[in-house]
Amino acid sequence: MNNNQKTFFSFLIFLIILGTIQFSTENIIGFDGYYNIKIAETIKKNGFFEEFGWITNSILSQNYANIQVLFHILLVPFTFLDLQFGAKLFTIMSGAIAFVVFYWFLLQNKIKYSFFWTLLYLFSSSALMYRFMLPRQMPITISLLLLTIYFLQEKKYWYLGITSLIFSLFYSGFILQLLITGVYFWINYVFSKKIEYKLLLYPLIGSFLGLVINPYFPQNISFLYSQIFEVNLASNLFNVEWKPWTIIEFLKNNILTMIYLSATLLILIKNKKLSKNNFFFFSVAIFFFGYTLLARRMQEYLVPFSILALVFVIKNSEFKIQNTKYLKILGITLITVLVTVNSFLLIKNIKNNDFLNNYKNCAEWMQKNVEKDSLIFINAYSFPYLFMENSDVRYTHGIDLGYSYLYDKEKFERYMEMFLGTYSGEDIIVSDYDADYVFSGKVKQDIKLFEHIIKNKKNYQAMYEDEWCAVLKIKKIK
Repeated sequence: MNNNQKTFFSFLIFLIILGTIQFSTENIIGFDGYYNIKIAETIKKNGFFEEFGWITNSILSQNYANIQVLFHILLVPFTFLDLQFGAKLFTIMSGAIAFVVFYWFLLQNKIKYSFFWTLLYLFSSSALMYRFMLPRQMPITISLLLLTIYFLQEKKYWYLGITSLIFSLFYSGFILQLLITGVYFWINYVFSKKIEYKLLLYPLIGSFLGLVINPYFPQNISFLYSQIFEVNLASNLFNVEWKPWTIIEFLKNNILTMIYLSATLLILIKNKKLSKNNFFFFSVAIFFFGYTLLARRMQEYLVPFSILALVFVIKNSEFKIQNTKYLKILGITLITVLVTVNSFLLIKNIKNNDFLNNYKNCAEWMQKNVEKDSLIFINAYSFPYLFMENSDVRYTHGIDLGYSYLYDKEKFERYMEMFLGTYSGEDIIVSDYDADYVFSGKVKQDIKLFEHIIKNKKNYQAMYEDEWCAVLKIKKIK
């Protein structure tokens, strides 16, 4: 079987694996996928909109640009299906592409047991497996990074420039691509003593062109600045995925990754020599290790690059195993254990976060009974689902909490204090927001919101309620 056939069959295998997990629930997994598929549908119907009026207390309402426009364009064909089914189908396909590109990359570099290493990538962590279940940019982002490295290795400059152009249209994380390109350029200079400026020039030109041909240019430049230097820094305060794990959580979710890195370091020390590829992949892996200590979502880069660091040092190692029979048995056993344990943990995680669709009756009631353009006060986590179900009304908060923080810091701090149960002043829903209705789920995120409403019940009239959620009308104070 040649490499093309291997790649094709591996793609089918990953489609089956990811599809089986993805359809363990009929709902979109996670939160952001509802928003992403709705944005794609909105682009399909109305083109590139220039105002984001669906959220009022956010810098998005004043300064909007879609800096991941290509991602949403890629989602558009899937909106011709049922939105939830389309989002799930896209997620399965993009995840399979990520793993098959990883597999293909190993084959191109003549890495032995490429399929084993790719399976290890998939099953190394249940937390990472969960990320692959979300309709987000990550799988395609990983694929673009691997293609970037391959074109750097092969000095395919035009392909490198085109990949960079696509990356900058696809996701603000193209900054990571430029960083990795810079690391490769420097390491290449250290080993060759030659300044190969094209390794930097083509990615920079491609990224620049991608920013310029963005339909939101030049607004996307200022928005990108806000996203990277303001929102992401603020998000570390409010969004869980940007917060670090505790030491125990970090070890639990990254124990295998730490083994990969430790084994890599030990082999490097034993060999007492460093090749260009070894130095490059180990440097990138260490960078993402440090970044993951600060922000847990960086694990999605740490795992693949720690495996790449290990496989390249093994490839270039002088240490050779004479009898591989027992090693193969150990590898099969390891994969079997990881598949069993991490799949169990993944399904558990999916079920624990699979509740947004329980708000369907509330969303349908608002669709039929709430006047268009009404303002709904919400806890931000519920925005993606409510927005997908009803884009004819406006919501007070949503998407990234950092956007709301930057919009009005004092008001936002009161908002967060209410959800934490530490606010003791007047009814801020009435005083701070000229909202018409309040939506509240009945999950732990909204316990303090319910307590706040009960404390100030004279200001509200219950309009709809079921076991999962409630809609209340705010009495206007004359």
